[in-house]
Amino acid sequence: MRLALYLLTVLSAAVAIQSTDKQHSYRNFKLIRINPENDATLAYLKSLYEEESPYTLDFWQPPSHVGGVVDMTVAPSDASSLIRDLSARGIHYIVAIHDLQKAIESERSLASWAHPPKGFGYERYNSLDEIYNELKRLKRERPSLITLIDIGQTHENRTMLVVKIGGGQSLDEDAPSIWLDAGIHAREWIAPATAMFILRELVEGYETDPKLQAMLDHVPFYILPVMNPDGYEHSRTMDRMWRKNRRPAECHNKEWHTVCCRGVDLNRNFDWYWAASGSSSDSCHDTYHGPAAFSEPESAAVRDFLEAYPPKAFISLHSYSQMWLIPFGHRRRSYPNDYSSALRPLAIKATKALEAVHGTKYQVGTGADLMYEASGGSHDWAKGALKVPFSYLIELRPRNTLFGNGFLLPEREIVPVGNETWAAIRVVADEVFSQFAQPFLRGKADKKPEPISLSKMGLRGTSTEQTTATSRSEPTVVETEASKTTVTTTQTETTTKAISTTTEEITVAPSTLATVTCEDYGSYCRLWKVFNLCDRRAVQKLCTLTCNPQCRV
Repeated sequence: MRLALYLLTVLSAAVAIQSTDKQHSYRNFKLIRINPENDATLAYLKSLYEEESPYTLDFWQPPSHVGGVVDMTVAPSDASSLIRDLSARGIHYIVAIHDLQKAIESERSLASWAHPPKGFGYERYNSLDEIYNELKRLKRERPSLITLIDIGQTHENRTMLVVKIGGGQSLDEDAPSIWLDAGIHAREWIAPATAMFILRELVEGYETDPKLQAMLDHVPFYILPVMNPDGYEHSRTMDRMWRKNRRPAECHNKEWHTVCCRGVDLNRNFDWYWAASGSSSDSCHDTYHGPAAFSEPESAAVRDFLEAYPPKAFISLHSYSQMWLIPFGHRRRSYPNDYSSALRPLAIKATKALEAVHGTKYQVGTGADLMYEASGGSHDWAKGALKVPFSYLIELRPRNTLFGNGFLLPEREIVPVGNETWAAIRVVADEVFSQFAQPFLRGKADKKPEPISLSKMGLRGTSTEQTTATSRSEPTVVETEASKTTVTTTQTETTTKAISTTTEEITVAPSTLATVTCEDYGSYCRLWKVFNLCDRRAVQKLCTLTCNPQCRV
């Protein structure tokens, strides 16, 4: 008898594991929207969310506070019972979506369903392979602008591919940078699509927009279009509403049966008040925080990369709610020291730029104040632990399921979402450039030229205080360490007088040389020319090649 019970338990566990690997249909699932009007309603909804529920529910927007919108889907087998229960408790509700499967099918255009396109498209939802192939294509076409970086492998051995966009001085590892990731939650398809849209704006803008080119020459972008590759592909092929990564199943006993569930919520797995609030220790829950902080290869790979290359801005794309979230989200009314002086003012400026594109309005604040407390988030860790100056989480369209299908945003929305989000991120990028790149460039422009070695100029120093150096009628190459361009000139018999040579390192006045030294000390010279700064003496000294008309003959 015991053996039979043991076999039954093992079989039930195996069935639980297998169930996540079968294609999931949401035919006749309903999306219920509730606006809790009092504490009793809120407490009841929280019990359904946090405890074991008698219904098969998936909370898209969990209960947080009185007046805070709650979105949840319910299985067809439980829909009538749940609705009766809500009515008996006097809880007002709206059936926002009557058939979730139809909403899933309407997410993609009719043409995409009838004739699936081949290759990548910026106006549609693409597979992981299509996204990676597009990154490789861009790299082949613009090898000096784009670098692809493999930062780690997932549970299912998929590559986590970061694309770096930057030219000129941005190749310096110490250059201030901007991090952008998307797709940490598998079902939020609009996030990777928007990340790829922004990548295209950066690549094309570098060739057509001098200001953007100047910025990318000194402030590179690091973009991780899909942070959860396993979950993303699972949401495309098996279960459209899958949220977590694909950590192997963990089994535990529940009363008389064993339950085995896969996956960890990666945005609860970062080491910032990990497991303190808004997450679950139940591996079957959508907000399961994992067995330990950074237990997952995806979150650990991001941590390791950012600790090696800490950015000046960190942006994580999510959906949905139309919110621009600022740290910290682990507790209400908990803010970084620069919340009011830096983080919030820049967020408001960015959301105003976003609104100017299509009129889309965003709320600004912390996730804990606007929605619910949740610890272990990546943007909180970036600000709190990594000390990134500007760290944000952006909840993209739609605002709610009353005016959209929540996570199931139709493909026709990709381009407008991309346009308005890029306008906002451009504001953050401009601020990073202004704060962390321009002061360095201004300091370099005001800095006096370093002494030039005689040996590097083709001259040999002597121990006498006064000497003459006669140049022969042959080519002389003038070059310094900072120079990227040199000019070869032919001199006639010329005498250079009164050069102090007590040491080999001397400062040569411009009038003592018979040649024009056409050299730029950096690609920022192009920016200064765009801003009409070539009339300044400091700029002329550092950017002779760009600013001196004789060098363009």
